[in-house]
This record gives sequence, structure tokens and C-alpha cells, in this order.
Amino acid sequence: MNYTQVFFEKPDHLLCVSDGIIGDADDFIAWATTFIQKAMESKQKRLLIDNRTLFLDVSSLDVITFAKHLEKIEAAKLGFRIAVLSSPKNVGTSRLVETALVNRSATYKTFQNQEEAKEWLGLNY
Repeated sequence: MNYTQVFFEKPDHLLCVSDGIIGDADDFIAWATTFIQKAMESKQKRLLIDNRTLFLDVSSLDVITFAKHLEKIEAAKLGFRIAVLSSPKNVGTSRLVETALVNRSATYKTFQNQEEAKEWLGLNY
């Protein structure tokens, strides 16, 4: 594991700040599992993931494996609304993740701008 996740419980959402490198589907699935567990513990449905310093060094196959795993565990049925701030180094990969998850009924969107992400989540600041 070459990444870290730090969680902040806000009154109206859960913030996850990730840093480091995710290098394969197993790392990606482990990252998501931790995130899902923390979201369920916090009882928040609006989730902001700050991945601006996280590098996704994954293949298209890794992304599909990740998305299929989330579909298998029925993550979309948990009712999360997820906004992700992605690294400029990961724009293409982030869009691929978004497409794979949205195609599996997740409410998930990638952003480059924090204000737009918060607006999409319906957060009032």
C-alpha cells in the first residue's frame, strides 16, 4: 500500500483526502473498501473525495475490475453521492473511473474545481 487516506467528518458530508499512488486493482479495491466502511460509519451520504495528490497508476483493466467489484458488492445501492477532486495527472483515468461507475448506477462525478464539486453535492458554504 503506497497511499494514505485521512477522513474528516463534516456536519453535512464526509471528506476523504488521499495521497500517494494506487498501482493496481487490488490497491484500488482496498482504498474503496476503507472509504465505504468509513462512509457507512459516519452515516453520511454526501461524500467528497480529494484525490488531488493521489496518482492512479492503473490500467483500463484495473479500472474495470474495480468497477465490477463495486457492482458485485452492490455499492451503488448504498445511496452515496460522490464528488471526486482528481489530480491533473489523472484526468483521463478519472474520467474512465467515472464512466465505469456511472454505467453501474453510481452517483459519482469527477471535478477539477472544489467549488463545483461542493455545489454538485448540494453543500452550502
